[in-house]
Amino acid sequence: MDQPLLVLLLPRPLERFHLEQPVRELLRAPGVVAVDPSRLPLARMVPTVAARAAMGQAKRMKLPGTPAAVAILHPFQFFLAGALLARHPRAELWYGRPEEDLEAELDAAASERAVLTQTPEELLAIAPLRMAELGIVSVPPSGPAA
Repeated sequence: MDQPLLVLLLPRPLERFHLEQPVRELLRAPGVVAVDPSRLPLARMVPTVAARAAMGQAKRMKLPGTPAAVAILHPFQFFLAGALLARHPRAELWYGRPEEDLEAELDAAASERAVLTQTPEELLAIAPLRMAELGIVSVPPSGPAA
């Protein structure tokens, strides 16, 4: 059986993300992978075109296990999250809803589909608890003592 994963869809490259440190903490766990945003500006596309592009991206993704949860930290990531959830229907959607002005339709769709909806900071803080419930390995393997 594949390892259950938490797939974090980042709104910008990790080095430029204001929550870089809590994301890096989560990435220490073997059951967590982060995906940088697409080079294609899905948010600027017509929704049907964006959804098709996201389906292609999800199909090409090589993940080291099976998503048990997909976390988005901005509603523009809902296209790719939806494509991943279509490929992995048992996975949960977690929505870290930012407090800034949001695109109303994507925000509503993400909020409606999400099992968890918190601020991005809260979502990253509670993620290890929910990961444990889903069987996602959240503790880095212990190495030799230094």
